[in-house]
Amino acid sequence: MKINHISDLLSTISQYNNVRITQTFTSETKDLIIVRCIPNTTILELTFLETSTVVCYKTVEEAAGVIDFHLNNSKVI
Repeated sequence: MKINHISDLLSTISQYNNVRITQTFTSETKDLIIVRCIPNTTILELTFLETSTVVCYKTVEEAAGVIDFHLNNSKVI
C-alpha cells in the first residue's frame, strides 16, 4: 500500500474523530496494526498487535510513515 493511501485513510479517521472508526493494517494474512483516533482529538492511536504496544501520534504524516515502514518490512515494534 502506498503511503499516500495510508495518509488518506488516517486523514479520514482523524476528520471523523467523534465517531468510532478503526482501521486494521494487514501484511499478507497477518494483522499488524490497528488504528483509531482518540475521541474529539486528532491524535492517532496505533496498536501493534504482535506486541500489544500502543503508541500515539499527533500527525497523520508521522503515523503514516510508521505504518508504511511496518507494512513494507513486516516487523512490528
